[in-house]
Amino acid sequence: MGRHLILTVHGIGEQKPGETVDQVVGAATTWLDGNPRPPIEVERGMIELAESTFDGNPRNAELFEVNLRTVTDPAVPQDKALFAEVYWADRSPAPKGAIKTVLDLIWVVLALGYLAMDNVEQTHIRKGVASDQPNGRNTLAAQLVHLFTWIFFGAVATLNVFLLIGAAAVMTDRIPVSVFQNPALLFWLLFGLYAGGAIVGLGQSRSAPTYLRRVFWRGMLAMGTALTLCLVIGPLGLKLWVCVPSDTGNCPPALEQFVAFQVFLLSIFWATLIFLTLILYALSAWTLQINDTLSEHRRLYPSICAGMLVFWMFFISGLWLTIEQLLDTVSGLSGGQLQRLFESNLNESIETLSVAFVAIVLLGFVGVGLFAGRKTYKANLHTRSGLISRAIVNRLAQWVFLFGTIVLVLVTIREIAANQSFEAACNVGIGETNPISWALDRLACSQGEIGLIVLGATALMYRFSDFVSAGLGVARDIVTYAIRDKCYLGKDLETRQRNYPDRKAIDERFYRTLYYVLDIFPADHITVISHSQGTVIATQMLADPRVQRRIGGRTLTLITMGSPVTHIYQRYFPEMFTITASQLNASWFNIFRQDDFVGTEIEGGLIFANRNIPVDPGGHTGYFTDYQVWKALSDPAIGFDLFNPTPQPVQT
Repeated sequence: MGRHLILTVHGIGEQKPGETVDQVVGAATTWLDGNPRPPIEVERGMIELAESTFDGNPRNAELFEVNLRTVTDPAVPQDKALFAEVYWADRSPAPKGAIKTVLDLIWVVLALGYLAMDNVEQTHIRKGVASDQPNGRNTLAAQLVHLFTWIFFGAVATLNVFLLIGAAAVMTDRIPVSVFQNPALLFWLLFGLYAGGAIVGLGQSRSAPTYLRRVFWRGMLAMGTALTLCLVIGPLGLKLWVCVPSDTGNCPPALEQFVAFQVFLLSIFWATLIFLTLILYALSAWTLQINDTLSEHRRLYPSICAGMLVFWMFFISGLWLTIEQLLDTVSGLSGGQLQRLFESNLNESIETLSVAFVAIVLLGFVGVGLFAGRKTYKANLHTRSGLISRAIVNRLAQWVFLFGTIVLVLVTIREIAANQSFEAACNVGIGETNPISWALDRLACSQGEIGLIVLGATALMYRFSDFVSAGLGVARDIVTYAIRDKCYLGKDLETRQRNYPDRKAIDERFYRTLYYVLDIFPADHITVISHSQGTVIATQMLADPRVQRRIGGRTLTLITMGSPVTHIYQRYFPEMFTITASQLNASWFNIFRQDDFVGTEIEGGLIFANRNIPVDPGGHTGYFTDYQVWKALSDPAIGFDLFNPTPQPVQT
């Protein structure tokens, strides 16, 4: 009699409940190479389990689906296999519609800060303090990354929100009613919107569920309060500001002065972020103190911060350029105050947009070259240099971000020097003979063409929002697993491990699913089949003492497919994701396609060398129904069987 429990854990994507378990059941019961299998009966079931202990907090139970498929051999009814699905795709739902997709894109760019914080904290150790003790990870580099995210969320993002709110208010002058032409109305409208933004920030900062969202809403409170105060005492209100005349000797209009003040604040914060990123690159060169056998570069946080700068500038500029284009082309909107504000303030930011555009173009070249190289050398790609074998966190892309940071620093220095009339720094060398100065001048001269290209890219994103949304799913799912509840930089390791609400919820689904199915199905062999991000979830949970106690010494086989466990998670987040073979107490087999851009070999001696099983190229998706995968699973080396799998040695 065989009683086999198969637990499936899907990877990143937009899976529907039951989709993964049905794929595994279908492939497992299909004739392989025409060899007949005995007829089987399949019983479908589903139960909704509680996400957490039902103790009145929250009052209503939060439930998740567990899809079950019971397979029986009618000829030997004692033989049974129960397939159960650990489903978590709903923790990171895709946005619907073009507007929500654009907002989701902006959120994903901002939320990369979580990955930067995790990477810096887990690759730097404070001198004289054990890494698992309080303040063990509270280093200068970690403090600066946190400062970077605070400025990005709490100042740059919020100032852009208030500028958008202000733009909407200024557009009321296009309403052909005399009352809307009254400057007093604009003042009170701006006052209401800015003060309202501060009040909303106050409320949301208390209830926001995650760390950086609270930083954003606190930024809305602080910026909203400061801007409201400036509005009241400034040229639109009590006129307590002292006007500084322009080069023409005249004071700009009151509204333009107020907008220019906001743009000035934004430029100060933006310059601070640029210089912080350069400092982070310098700090990343400090000696590593990580006790494992993994090699190569381990610190990603400067590149993540640089990427946030580049993508934010590119996409936000695209948003502002779209608004400007609407003002130019829609007859009812053109000719108003907002269009004049764009003409007097937008062009100042175009030069940094040019740098972001160049970085995006270079990334495009890297992507095309990487795609062509991987396509040409896809056979045994995992044995080649990391410059071609690694698609995610590719070193060439990291060098592009470093280049972008250096150029942004040069542009910023030149802008500061120009404002201070320091010509030597403006030229960055000897006039036209200096290549850096020449290149920066060419970028500035090409600002119109670059703006049109960015505008076109924004239009394409709107037109193909469904495709963009699907692509965003990969980044969103990874970020979701890194979202933290509080800062906790100075806390001990155990406290910091509890600080990831979505990760904790996903891991809890694994435990509760396993707990339930072992209650209803006394299995004598357990097989966990996982893919992509699901392999990270599976290995983390199998290393959990609670799970090992629940398994209770049963024979356990772990199948990982397209796994980023060691070459991404353990390499860049070693404190949280380093595991040992003895913790898993399983026969672990790792199957990967030779050209998989996410998953490859399990490194660091965690499994026997012959249990890293490459199959022919085929990308990253579709493992659960791949013929070569099931051919490998059915091989005696693994010994997968519906009812009576062959036990294999456990690596310790």
